[in-house]
Amino acid sequence: MLAATAALSEDLTELSMEELLAVEVTSVGKKAQSLSDAAAAIFVISNDDIRRSGATSVPEALRMAPGLQVKRIDANKWAISARGFNGRFANKLLVLIDGRTVYTPSFSGVYWENQDVMLADIDRIEVIRGPGATLWGANAVNGVINIISKSAAATQGGLLIAGGGNEERAIGALRYGGEPAPDTFARVYAKYNARDALITSLGDDGRDEWDIGQGGFRVDSTLGAGDRVTLQGDLYRSSLRQQLAMPDPLATPTFTDPVDDHLNAQGWNLLGRWERALSVTSDMALQLYYDHTEREEYYIGQRADVLDLDFQQRTKAGERQDLVWGLGYRSMSDDFDNTDTITFTPTSESRNLWSGFVQDEIELLRDRLRLTLGAKVEHNDYTGWEIQPNLRLLWKVSEQSTVWGSVSRAVRTPSRAERNSSASTNIKKTGLPPPYPQSVLVNTVGDTGYASESLIAYELGLRTTPTKRLNLDLSLFYNDYDQLRTSGTASNQASPTSAGDLVLTLPFANNAYGYGYGLELAADLQLREGWRLALAYSYLDLDLTASADTLDTSNETQSRADPRQQLSLRSLMNPRPNIDLDLWLKYVDNTYPAFNSAAYSDQIIPGYWTLDLHLAWRPRPGLELTLVGQNLLSESHLEGYQDAYAAVPLEVQRGIYGTICLDF
Repeated sequence: MLAATAALSEDLTELSMEELLAVEVTSVGKKAQSLSDAAAAIFVISNDDIRRSGATSVPEALRMAPGLQVKRIDANKWAISARGFNGRFANKLLVLIDGRTVYTPSFSGVYWENQDVMLADIDRIEVIRGPGATLWGANAVNGVINIISKSAAATQGGLLIAGGGNEERAIGALRYGGEPAPDTFARVYAKYNARDALITSLGDDGRDEWDIGQGGFRVDSTLGAGDRVTLQGDLYRSSLRQQLAMPDPLATPTFTDPVDDHLNAQGWNLLGRWERALSVTSDMALQLYYDHTEREEYYIGQRADVLDLDFQQRTKAGERQDLVWGLGYRSMSDDFDNTDTITFTPTSESRNLWSGFVQDEIELLRDRLRLTLGAKVEHNDYTGWEIQPNLRLLWKVSEQSTVWGSVSRAVRTPSRAERNSSASTNIKKTGLPPPYPQSVLVNTVGDTGYASESLIAYELGLRTTPTKRLNLDLSLFYNDYDQLRTSGTASNQASPTSAGDLVLTLPFANNAYGYGYGLELAADLQLREGWRLALAYSYLDLDLTASADTLDTSNETQSRADPRQQLSLRSLMNPRPNIDLDLWLKYVDNTYPAFNSAAYSDQIIPGYWTLDLHLAWRPRPGLELTLVGQNLLSESHLEGYQDAYAAVPLEVQRGIYGTICLDF
């Protein structure tokens, strides 16, 4: 693992194709293995990739990975998904930071604006496209993103980062690492970012500026010959602004009221992990973490707590079997401040999740053919028992080429909102003449009978190094979805309230199904020493259908919300050993909003090209000056819409910023 970490921290323009494939990953099998031996569609974003991309947040760095859909909705929100179902509240992607799950139980998705990790401390980001449920559990349906930090031993000394620009108004970070005791390393850090508002299509201020501060620590200690202990924690506070269009039956003709909302969020987490080498062929790990979050916005206030305990053991069962098994427990509790717009009943609830998994990797032909069988069994308070098996086969055709295939089942368990909420989502015109009601208020409500969504996935992949300078990684997939979410059927009729208004109540149900297929290609080409090209291409076709009696057309809308084609091409060049000159060209195909709205659902989001420039100069060891230009091809472009209570769509602007980075 140390060799892999060292390789990832090197200048990527100097690594050979063999060294890139030898990078170790842990997300596929919950064990260290080389990238070339992983029977899954996995892509690794290294620390050097992040640094040379010019990205200032994890969501922007994720644009490097094939198979991911990343849209910036406003200055403080992103819609991120894998292999489709993109949206602000995308719920089929599992995200972890050092083994800590960061999805939000209220909607089974991620508040990306709360995950403002210190980029300089990231060792790598492992991106798995396709199900990872056998090891990681429910909600790892279409992919897993595992953000892995550097050890405290790898961040000794001091680091100061300061900078800013027209869009990135302030960039600041300070970190210091030391060795407080023999074989014990520690670091502390603090960071702050302030981002300017985006603009409307008319050039007006989007009034969505964002400030966030975060601090934390990590301690790594080797206690004996076979024991390692890690303790780490983070604390953050965020203040952001958002523009909402809230439903109001009296506000003709739009039936919405504009709201200038100031959202505050804060939270903290604490994680401990103990690893022990039981023998030369066996090891175990025990991990415990606690995560607390608070969020107050116009239409709902919420607090959530998660306690998670996880144990796993790996052992060699003979010369040809590598067995990993584990047990887990998670306690989740939340508390909501209901409003006239959104209510949860009950306002407070606690839930438990029990799980166990086993995965056996069997070498059928030594160094040539490997079979992996595994399954995870979970019990949750909403749907009871869930089983998620997989089968993977990897064949080393030659020293240069590997072929793999898999069949997997994954489920997405219901969120709190899908079981216990009521939300006034929008207002539709009735078309009736006065004195009849002019509008009908649409309420979506949870249903205690709502079941898990399910997926059967078929994958096929090829990794090959046809020359010493070229590496190719190709993945094909076909996803078969069932019991997807809908809201409302033809039996649901509008009814009058005591005030004479019409209300249409639409309960959540599992009345949709569909399929998705596509391909993803990653290629690395070493043009010459000090110059590397990295290509990522994705093709996706998603076809979703609701049952004939449903009133909900969101699945058909969702089918159009993901770009059919995406392209990322990076040029990483070192004209001199102390100078980086990097270009990043991106293309995203046409899409549509991922929600039903009379104002926006039929408005196309045009495809766009962007170009970023990263220039870094190191005048002496330990000092780096950086200049970054982002979205240089146009003054602004639209990427996506807010899923809920969307006001005017906002456009991402051209930006320039600079930083100074000092190691001491």
